[in-house]
Amino acid sequence: MKRVPGFCALCRSRCGAIGVVDGDRLVALEPDPSHPTGAALCAKGRAAPELVHHEDRLLHPLRRTAPKGVADPGWVRIGWDEALDTVATRLKAVIARHGPEAVAYAMATPSGTALSDTQPWIERLMNALGTPNNCYSSELCNWHKDHAHAFTYGCAVPTPDHAQAGVIMLWGFNPSTAWLAQAVLVAEAKAKGAALVVVDPRRAGLANKADLWLRVRPGTDGALALGVAHQMIANGWYDAAFVRRWSNGPLLVRGDTGALLRARDLGNSTNEPRYVAWDATTKTPALYNPATRRYEGEPSRLALFDRLNVTIDGRTVECRPAFALYAERCAAYGPSHIEAVTGVSADQVTQLARLLFERRPLAYYLWTGVGQHTNATQTDRAIALLAMLTGSFDAPGGNVRFAKFPVADISGRDLLAPAQMPKTLGRDARPLGPPADGWITSLDLYRAMLEHKPYRVAALMGFGANLLLSHPEADHGAKALDALEFYVHSDLFLNESARHADIVLPIASTFEREGLRCGFELNEESERLVQLRPAFVPPRGESKPDIWVVFELAKRLGLGDRFWHGDIDASYRAMLAPIGVTLEQLRAEPRGIRVPLETKHRKYESTGFQTPSGLIEVFAERLAERGYDPLPAHKAPALSPEAVPDIASRFPLRLSCAKTPTFCHSQHRNLPSLRAKEPDPTIDMHPETASTRGLKEGDWARITTPSGQASARVSLRRELEPGVVIGRHGWWRGLTAGDGNYNGLISHAAIDPISGAPGMRSSLCQVEALG
Repeated sequence: MKRVPGFCALCRSRCGAIGVVDGDRLVALEPDPSHPTGAALCAKGRAAPELVHHEDRLLHPLRRTAPKGVADPGWVRIGWDEALDTVATRLKAVIARHGPEAVAYAMATPSGTALSDTQPWIERLMNALGTPNNCYSSELCNWHKDHAHAFTYGCAVPTPDHAQAGVIMLWGFNPSTAWLAQAVLVAEAKAKGAALVVVDPRRAGLANKADLWLRVRPGTDGALALGVAHQMIANGWYDAAFVRRWSNGPLLVRGDTGALLRARDLGNSTNEPRYVAWDATTKTPALYNPATRRYEGEPSRLALFDRLNVTIDGRTVECRPAFALYAERCAAYGPSHIEAVTGVSADQVTQLARLLFERRPLAYYLWTGVGQHTNATQTDRAIALLAMLTGSFDAPGGNVRFAKFPVADISGRDLLAPAQMPKTLGRDARPLGPPADGWITSLDLYRAMLEHKPYRVAALMGFGANLLLSHPEADHGAKALDALEFYVHSDLFLNESARHADIVLPIASTFEREGLRCGFELNEESERLVQLRPAFVPPRGESKPDIWVVFELAKRLGLGDRFWHGDIDASYRAMLAPIGVTLEQLRAEPRGIRVPLETKHRKYESTGFQTPSGLIEVFAERLAERGYDPLPAHKAPALSPEAVPDIASRFPLRLSCAKTPTFCHSQHRNLPSLRAKEPDPTIDMHPETASTRGLKEGDWARITTPSGQASARVSLRRELEPGVVIGRHGWWRGLTAGDGNYNGLISHAAIDPISGAPGMRSSLCQVEALG
């Protein structure tokens, strides 16, 4: 027996682990307490031997021999040379006929799969090939916390400093299922005295230990955040000095145009794009220069609530500070209104408002529970500004931008011709959303495949992405995949999406290949660790690491010179060069090497924020410039009783979904130890909701929405609000009784106007016994 140190890459947690190896077999995966993320290991990680040695693993390249659309693809085994030569030849043919943008990529999320081992190299191949189209599921996963948050702070949600936090807030995020290492830190912080707040329709995971659990109605999170902010502002429970100095809340907004007042509007001859605030003491304008991030006067004297009449081009125009407009917006969400909209009591709203201020610093995190709604972007804004009121940003115990390694970016963004980015699917409709970075939605991808709008996508390269089980409208997606001229899919198993491919490539699991991590994104200690995880066991059969596939394809596509002439180790060395750690050192130290990094807090005091104003943006200028509301706003979910009462009369239940700790998305349901824990898809509902439909615990039920049907077993949960039901995504036809695919219930008919997020977690349905 050998004990091989490394880490598990199955999800974002990347828990430190020890592989127990007997010959060429992985017999166990155990937590490694010496690793900064290794305090615990979930059931999925412990099931690693089942994953590696499963009898259904793809072990050889396969080629389709039957036409698309037939039940049996007629797979035949082929060699790697034939497979890769075929892929390269077919892709070149598509590019010659339609252009490189006609080749799209579909990548699995690195937060819920092991693709993080290879992500930058796959992106490099995409950029070198010349396509801007990557169906990355970003609008369903990370975009709102990582990019919508930037409309407010100029950066993603920084890392919560749990160890020093006074209050921790988890909003639409259950780390027990999505980030176990973070759940461990939260539990430790609570044991040491930190207050814990959980906002979630379900009482799950750490919500059971919370000091305050707010059972928010699905899709009403934005209203709740605005209501809590109202209580904080109305009662003076906010850091006014921080708001005045480090937000654009004092900047004046014109009442006639809704734009920020500029110095030039007052006849100032300066060519600099200065903004205007109001000095409440001297009763004079206070100019702000975003280049220097300084006011001409003393920030402590800036007005936050005044109404001012300003003469512009001979006209009197009322102007108000942006913070006053925000406060007015929040005031519309008084306690009684909030209770009616969100289901959260007025007492709890006030309790949370007081807690956030009195127990600060605040460390918070949010994820898909916020992001999978048709109002997700503005909801993120509302939560971001709620956090701003505490003044905890980048302070000890707040959300801290811990120092990170200056790793070389090898994703090859510079390889993509500038003329290609404007061709990104969906960019015209959502210029500030994921398409701005080349991340396309399945809605736009399917339209390009089936309708050739705005142009045809004729080929797809899939790296672990199971589109039919991860995105809405699975049947529509299947038709789109069958309409392709060519589809190559790389994976461990022949999943539902792979069955539509022309070529299937067998991929080595994360436990059968090396994986480089430069920082583990959990806390300051974890960011200091550089680790090259060794392969615990050799790849089974003819399976190969994704990175090997990328480099071999690059050579056949004539791109070898952009891939270090096929030398994978050379690419690792290029990444590591700025750090000063060598590949040889890492291979000699499989537990990794700790490199000193020093984190400085409140870095904005010297650098400002990466926003147009250089400040936290209460008034988001980038949104205003594109015609979106520059202040956070709540709009009822597109498919809700408030938005579509006629549809709600036929589908009276509010439908949402949640992750399970047993599986990662659509994976792992074929692993016996995990399937034993959760043998069937379930739908959570209140006993009252079930009894009125003649349903009891364990009964099979049919869920029907305006878009489709699915089946699941009833799971009774008294803590749920009556009228709310919670499903699970990731199941598929033939795996259980009926069709368990939750995503078949969801439509792309309405999406978030900025990000393109569909209402995966806020829809309408009816539930009845499965006859």
